[in-house]
Parts: sequence; structure tokens; C-alpha cells
Amino acid sequence: MKPPTAGYYRLPSQVSHIAEAISQIPVKSYLVGGVLRDSILGTPNPDVDIAVVASAMDVAKKVANIMNGKSFQLDKSRNICRVLANVLGNEIQIDIASAQNGISSDIAKRDFTINSLALDVNHVDFNFGIPQFEISKIIDEHRGIEDLLNSSLRITSDQVFKEDPLRLLRGARLTAQYDLNIDDFTETQIKKSSFLISKVSSERIRDEFLKLLSLQKSVRNLTKMDKLGILTNIIPELEASRETLQTPNHYWKVLEHMVQTVGQAENIVAGKKINAGPYPNFTPNYIPITDAHQIYFDQNYADSHSRFTFLKLACLLHDVGKPKTKTVDPDGKTRFLGHDKLGGEIARSILKRLKFSNSGIELVANQIANHLRPSQISNQGQDPTPKAIRKYYNDTSGASIDILYLNLADYMAARGPNLTRTEWIDHCRRINIIAKSESSYKRDANRAKLLSGHDIMVGLCLNPGPFIGTLIEDAEKARFEGLVSNKEEALELIRHRINSGEYIA
Repeated sequence: MKPPTAGYYRLPSQVSHIAEAISQIPVKSYLVGGVLRDSILGTPNPDVDIAVVASAMDVAKKVANIMNGKSFQLDKSRNICRVLANVLGNEIQIDIASAQNGISSDIAKRDFTINSLALDVNHVDFNFGIPQFEISKIIDEHRGIEDLLNSSLRITSDQVFKEDPLRLLRGARLTAQYDLNIDDFTETQIKKSSFLISKVSSERIRDEFLKLLSLQKSVRNLTKMDKLGILTNIIPELEASRETLQTPNHYWKVLEHMVQTVGQAENIVAGKKINAGPYPNFTPNYIPITDAHQIYFDQNYADSHSRFTFLKLACLLHDVGKPKTKTVDPDGKTRFLGHDKLGGEIARSILKRLKFSNSGIELVANQIANHLRPSQISNQGQDPTPKAIRKYYNDTSGASIDILYLNLADYMAARGPNLTRTEWIDHCRRINIIAKSESSYKRDANRAKLLSGHDIMVGLCLNPGPFIGTLIEDAEKARFEGLVSNKEEALELIRHRINSGEYIA
């Protein structure tokens, strides 16, 4: 597809305020990169990048002063500054880079041709009340528009990954985000350079990886990332799972199984088939989905990403403990005893290395350490008991719902095309019982306790101490299990247990 020679494209509204500020400074300036790329694609992009033929810091300070905002240095080595301002209630973010040697030199140093576009700010058209540009005014010295309209990802030179290895991961993310095809030379260079990603700071890898993981079609995206050699260079702990065979009821080896689990979690939460695969057509019919849970997964949780993204991260790592726990009995039976708990610890180590926030780390580690629990609290064909459900919610606090969805996705990705309707209906039924018990569990957890410390000490003639707290909690467990319903019954039960020697006070 040939690029158009004419036509106008809309820019974000904040460009009007930015251009007005820039016009008060005698400096040659250009819109560059993503804001132009996304305007051509018709995709919203609130972030604006500008290249100036001057000191980025000097210009950023002046722009911030004009817009009553603030400026700070974002990347000292590349002379990039950021301006944050609020104009008429609109939050505006501008990244300003220095192009001291001219715009041609600046765009030649950019990573991919689709990001090497530039537009003189003076060529922005405001005549129709909104900022826009004529595509013929774009400075496009690397055929970026042609590549963009042909859905092709191509590097500007063979040095881009040496200059900044994060571009390896960014290339995978852009491919996923815009549904691009990587051209042959670029793909070869990515594979040759993939080991360089280890030289990038953990924070930058974390942010780019989470962006990629938040995108749809996770199986496709992660598979491509793996084929490029990036996935296991970021998370070397996954390499051992690549050829790890599982029990006969598992359709895939461990690494592919974990990738498939990510895709099924995405399908389940979204309520539609985003990731294709060799799964029976009946699977969506029995999944216990609620609007409340979809809202739950949409909420921002940690590191500027949602619970949904962290669920997918947990799915990707949930069996990372299997290679180290694999044993084969004399009769040939394969076991992975303790892989859930070990996997939680390995995941915690991985995410600490990648500088995830503590809340994000604990959410993922909790999910992985307990991902088998929903299947274990009742036997096939049996309903989980109220006591087992209470213990589940107590033990998995903070991630109880997340774990249910991980478990569903894990179950599907284990069986693959061999999943039977009977076993799937039964599994979904049991998960649904646990999920529907969440509200009653929370209600019970939040209501006033049957016994206070004073009640126990006076009623049973006991002295203060930690033992009193144990008795209070035991009384609450007994109420949840239906053994007692009021203060008198609770005191009598505790007295009986003490007298029978169940406690050593």
C-alpha cells in the first residue's frame, strides 16, 4: 500500500496548548514519533514528544513557566526533559528532546521507521478549531509512513539495539499493539541482539513488559516474544520449563502450558474468544462470569496496571516451580509435589529483581502459591463445604477471586482439546460455589465477633494473654461452620474444648 500524498490527520487537542507555548520561545521545534504515528492510525495518544534545535532543559523550563507547570530531566544521557502542566483542567505531558544537530540527525537515531516521523510545529493547522496536519508536510526520510500503512516494523539502522537494548522489547510490544509484521532484517537483528536486554535497567524492562502483557491476544504476543529470544532473556527461570514434560492429562509441555493459561485467563475475564486454540467449543458456556468480577479486574492495582494484567502475569509464572520439583515414581507416575509453593517463591524472586512494587509481588506470589487450592478443597462431583470455603478465603486473602480465575484458566490449558464436557461442567460448578460464597464470607468477616476478650476472661476465669485471641478466632470459625450462633453457645463450646484438653492454656 503506497502512502498518501495528501490528506489531513487530527492531532490530540493538547497540541494546541503546547504549540501556543512553544510559539513564545524563539526555537525551531518539531512534533516527533508516536503522536504522529498514532494520528495517522487514528489511535488516541495523550503523550506528545517534541524535538528542539536547542537545549532541551532550557526549553522545558521556559515551556513549564509559560504553562504554569513543572519540568524535570527525564534522561540525562539523551538530554530528554519532561514538562507536566494542567491547562483548563486537562493534564498535559510533554517530553522534549534536544536535536542540536538538526531534525534529520535526530530522527535517524530513532528506533523504528514508524517512529522516525517529524513535523515542524509551524505546519500544524489550527484553522478548523482542532490541531491537524497535512500528511505531505511530514518529514519522512526513512519511509516510515509506507511501513506504517503496510503494517511493517523496520529498524532505522543496525545499531539501534546496541544504542538502547530496551528497543528489543519495545519492538515486540509495538508489534503486538499495532498488529505489525516484523521485516526479515529487523527480526534477524532482534534475535542476534536479544541477549542485550539483560543490560537494561530492571525498571524499564518492567514497565515495557507490563505494557505488552496488558495488550490483547496474549498467546500470540508471548509466543512471538519467545521466538525472538526476548522472553527467557527477561525471565531466565522460564527456560527450564520449555522441554519439561507433564503428566498424561496435560496437553502441552510446561512453558507452552503457562502461555496457554495466560490466553485462557484473558478469554475468561473478557468473556469472549480473544485467543484461539484447540479447545472444545462448549467451554465458554459454563464459566461463572459476573459483571462485578469484570469491574474487579479492571481496577488499577500496582505499577500503573490493573489486576487483569497481574492475573496474566501470575498465569505466565504459575508453574515455574515444576522443573525443580519433578519426580518420576518407580511405576512411571510423574509428580510435581510442592511446585505451587516453590513457584510462589521463585515468582517473588523474579519480580523483586524486576523492581515490581511489593503489592504487585505479593499479589502474584499469593496467586501462584495457592493456584491449586480451588481444585483441592473438594473432590470431583462433591460440593466444597462451608468450612473449606472459609479456610480458602482466610488463607488467600487479597487474591481469592484472582486465584479462582487462574485456576479455571489452568484447568482449561492443562486439558486443551482433551477437556471433556462432564469434567468441565463439574469444575465450573465447584468454582462457582466458591465464588458465590465471597459476599457471605465478607459479611461474616466484617460482623461483630460473638465473643470479646472481656467475655472470655470473665466467663471462663482466664487471664489476659495471646491465648484469648486464639479463643476469639476459634469461636468465629465455629459460628461460620454452624456449630454456635450466640455468645452463650460459643462460651460453652470453648469451655468444653478447654476441659477436654484440646487447648493447653
